Amino acid sequence: MKKNMIERYTASVEQQSACQSWELWESGDISEFSYDYDQDVEFIVQQGTAVIHSQFKDSVIISEGDRVIIRAGVSGRWDIQSAIINRYAYLK
Repeated sequence: MKKNMIERYTASVEQQSACQSWELWESGDISEFSYDYDQDVEFIVQQGTAVIHSQFKDSVIISEGDRVIIRAGVSGRWDIQSAIINRYAYLK
């Protein structure tokens, strides 16, 4: 069974609180963003909406309150509908 390369969950209150010490990423005014993930990353969306596409045909809609894990090996393209603010951490 193929592991999902992009996973989306609803962040718990505890997770939303704990992530406040993680690194901050803001999309600003861009409408598209591409990134090649060389390690697993987890983030919690603080604000905004986007669709993340990958070369594996995954398309995941993310918005405020979502907890997202993107696996190493994903070439992601973000289509940003409203400015995104994330708290993120790389997974060990």
